[in-house]
Amino acid sequence: MLSQRSLGAAGKKDIPVDDEFNRVSFLSHFDGTNNGVNNVFDDSSSSNHTITANGNVTQGSFGPFARPDGEWAVSFDNSTAYARATGAGSFSGDYTYEVFVNVPFDDHTIRVTTNANGNLNALNIEEDGVSGTNNFVFGTSSTAGQTTTHFSDLEFSPNTWHHVALVRSGSTVKCYLDGTASSVTLSNSSATGAMEYIGTARGFTSGFRLFDGFMSNVRFSNIARYTSNFTPSTAPFVSDSNTNLLTCQSNRFVDNSSNGHTITPAGSAAVTAFGPFLTSSVYSAGVNGASGYFDGTGDWLTVPTSSDFNFGTGDFTISAWIYSETDKGIAILGDMDGNGNTDSYQLWWNNAADQIRLGTNNLNNMVGWSATLNLNSWNNVVVTRASGVIKFFFNGTEVSSRAVDSGDLDGATFNAPTPVYIGSFNDGGSDNDFTLDGYLTDVRVIKGTAVEPSGVPTAPLTAVTNTKLLLNMADGQAIDSAAQRNLNLFGNAKLSNVQAKFGDTSLALDDNGDYASMPAVDLSGAFTMEFFAYLNAWPASGSWDMFYGEPSARYMAFTSGINGSGSDRCIQLAYGTGGYSDIVQFNVNASMNSGAWHHVAITKDGSNPHACYIDGTAVTGVNTGLSNTFLSTGNHFIGRGYSPSYHHFGGYIDDFRISHKVRYTADFDAPTEPFADKGQ
Repeated sequence: MLSQRSLGAAGKKDIPVDDEFNRVSFLSHFDGTNNGVNNVFDDSSSSNHTITANGNVTQGSFGPFARPDGEWAVSFDNSTAYARATGAGSFSGDYTYEVFVNVPFDDHTIRVTTNANGNLNALNIEEDGVSGTNNFVFGTSSTAGQTTTHFSDLEFSPNTWHHVALVRSGSTVKCYLDGTASSVTLSNSSATGAMEYIGTARGFTSGFRLFDGFMSNVRFSNIARYTSNFTPSTAPFVSDSNTNLLTCQSNRFVDNSSNGHTITPAGSAAVTAFGPFLTSSVYSAGVNGASGYFDGTGDWLTVPTSSDFNFGTGDFTISAWIYSETDKGIAILGDMDGNGNTDSYQLWWNNAADQIRLGTNNLNNMVGWSATLNLNSWNNVVVTRASGVIKFFFNGTEVSSRAVDSGDLDGATFNAPTPVYIGSFNDGGSDNDFTLDGYLTDVRVIKGTAVEPSGVPTAPLTAVTNTKLLLNMADGQAIDSAAQRNLNLFGNAKLSNVQAKFGDTSLALDDNGDYASMPAVDLSGAFTMEFFAYLNAWPASGSWDMFYGEPSARYMAFTSGINGSGSDRCIQLAYGTGGYSDIVQFNVNASMNSGAWHHVAITKDGSNPHACYIDGTAVTGVNTGLSNTFLSTGNHFIGRGYSPSYHHFGGYIDDFRISHKVRYTADFDAPTEPFADKGQ
């Protein structure tokens, strides 16, 4: 629901709020500078080096500060993803296991497990085979057999953030959903507390027993925190003396309790900025930062040769944030080629050795530090040298220090014409094993000063004294205001002030090779996709694809002259693999003209029916029995079909939003102001 707060003292309207903003996965206002794009990079240091982007490196709003610490979540799928909190729990008596969850469908699992003798305590989210409702099951097992208890009156809603708490007080175990206890309780004196596996049962690394969805603020406590109905917290949990484990709430895999348990992700478990709490502030690049996305095949940045990078034997600092999606080596900064040759120095991640390495002079002098760089998680890397001693800091903690040999980095200079490479070796990315597949930001080089971090950074870096290079990657113009995805513009796609529904600009696509892409949004459950479209003209025949999802053929298009549609002009949804087995066409002849702005909304509920609204009015669909939806893997494309040269949209797009819910179930008044950027 969109609400408008009262006028302020100055008579100005407050920024609108959306009390379900925590169900928004993508929101772009396409509001920036005229001709704005996402691949023009700026060096924020006083040196103002020219930054050249190669491939399709793109800037966007997803970064290590996209949400405040505590407000993050972890996404899991039911193929290989889970996490392990080594050594957590292992105590008897009272306990509380609680978590915020968001699941797209039924039959999902949250597990609390032990390591000893095969004993198992597990909290499952699943569909009750008897009542057909979505509820919770607590199971215990031992050598004497397995016992399960169904809390069948706790029915949860898919695609909604819920707080779940499993509490043992004395010999009684209760389950709470959003603060309300089940009428079913369990008397169990053997239900000891233990917590090691998140999202799976011990021993199950794939298949139906894995969780599918999002978890946030997983907390395990050695007390019964709730003994009667309560109001769940609307803010992140904090650690106290009774907290044994607190995780899945930061920009990296970390236990925020005083125990500091090691959190090890597996499979595709990924840190995400899609979280349960309603933010009270609007995304700002200066506060929330940004990043550059590198796709692992030919993407990198270069900086021209300069004495700024000749450290000699002096002090220096090199730092960066890295979020890698693939288990491979990563060239962070330097001039090494694929054969290990370097004229000066190279900082890189060696995944085979689990080391961050710094080498110079054809790698004759090299030092490496052991560190576990988790995939799909932000990792902060800082290397300093002060008075001849090199130190390495990983996520705010010093790993080791070393008094360097006389040759280490002595006289290191970038010999023209070799530039500094960022995100790749200097052989033009031919060795993709060391080309970053993921995100990079806050790349800073300081010459003459060692700036050691005092913990994990909590804000974007700034240009302190002696900064010679600073890439905050915050110059993207078409951004996701939900700070979850970086948007890539292709062809001549750009922001334009020729047309705008709100603000000064919109996304201009010329129907001749222009489109945008982003990492896929999970549309497996209920969703609303909505945007404002301005068509220069309807295609004379065939389709302009507005939204396409890979790897299978699923699209939404503006279509004209299709036989059997019952309409010359329609919005078409098609799903299928190797042919479109499911198609629905919504008649928009009378409701959507070219040369004007129209609000378009496509909704899908949990039982698969789709609906389409033009300017708030439902339009009739033909062949409406769709049983499929967009996939949540690969990329989603705005303005093109299944290939970069297929069915391009021609016109302008403004205010594009995807929500994990059906926002409209009947005719409504089309929005007259931009979609809200915050939740409270």
